[in-house]
Amino acid sequence: MTVLDSCSRARAPALALGIGCMRNTALATLEAAVDAALRDLGPVAVSTLASIERKRDEPALRQLAHARGWALRFFSAAELAPVRVARPSPRLARVLGSASVAEAAALLAAAINSVPGESPQLLVDKQAHRGVDGKWVTIAVAWSGPTAELE
Repeated sequence: MTVLDSCSRARAPALALGIGCMRNTALATLEAAVDAALRDLGPVAVSTLASIERKRDEPALRQLAHARGWALRFFSAAELAPVRVARPSPRLARVLGSASVAEAAALLAAAINSVPGESPQLLVDKQAHRGVDGKWVTIAVAWSGPTAELE
């Protein structure tokens, strides 16, 4: 049984993926990270891929969102910074101005997709993946729905 098996059948769960990646990460590396993060969730509907604004020109992010039919959303460091996460990175805070990219972006994107009474929450905490191109990707998965549906 997957974590989403108990979700309401009235509305398919729409997940938001938050991604942080190194410059010029290969599409295959992003795809492998996404597939690994979603593997244990069973059949799911992803609505949004989100990252930090400075990744707006990253070709593989655009290619991935387009190929899979997902909306692509970018958040500024100022938008990401106040989002509370379990494992903030002091290094990211110094370099980017936000202690989180993957988890914070996933949570913000899930919040945008929510309806009143729903609260965004992480289904998959930040995971790091190193691709065959040697580039690192971090990914987190969030969902916005009534908390009781996940219990």
